[in-house]
Amino acid sequence: MFLMTRSMHYHLVGMPVGTGMIVGMGLILSGGMIAGYGLLPRNIEDQRATAAQIVVAAPEDAPLSWQHWRLMFVLVVALVIDVMKLASLGFTAPAMVAEYGVSKATGSLVLFFALVGTVAGSFLWGVIADICGRNASVLLSAVMFVGTSICGAMPSLAWNIGMCFMMGLCSPSLMRSSPK
Repeated sequence: MFLMTRSMHYHLVGMPVGTGMIVGMGLILSGGMIAGYGLLPRNIEDQRATAAQIVVAAPEDAPLSWQHWRLMFVLVVALVIDVMKLASLGFTAPAMVAEYGVSKATGSLVLFFALVGTVAGSFLWGVIADICGRNASVLLSAVMFVGTSICGAMPSLAWNIGMCFMMGLCSPSLMRSSPK
């Protein structure tokens, strides 16, 4: 669709929602549902019984290894990216206002709903992690985040707002994840 807008100077606003777009969005939705089903725990009672027997104790006198320093570096970078979310969204606002031909207040709804999705996702992914486990929730949110990253190719502001909300909904789990 993006290449088809070459004659319109790559403006997607007003493009018709074609069969290819509908099929693609259906595939994204069904793929996310299949991935979610595949990540559901099979024997949840056995997993809970096993988890109840695990004892975790932090070795407080252990020296920091290279792995610890790498983890701290990744977490600092993730924190910087998370803090810069507002600045990066604000950077796109003038182009969005020009693309859709709306006021700044109306264009800011995209940013607002992206952040509302992020807040709602913080609660949602906590519940999903309790049900499916942390690793499964991070994998599912990554699949959904990639699927919703098409929000920039939406032909209307309403679609863009909805997809940016969904993208925000998927991102908190990714930002909380850390390598093992």
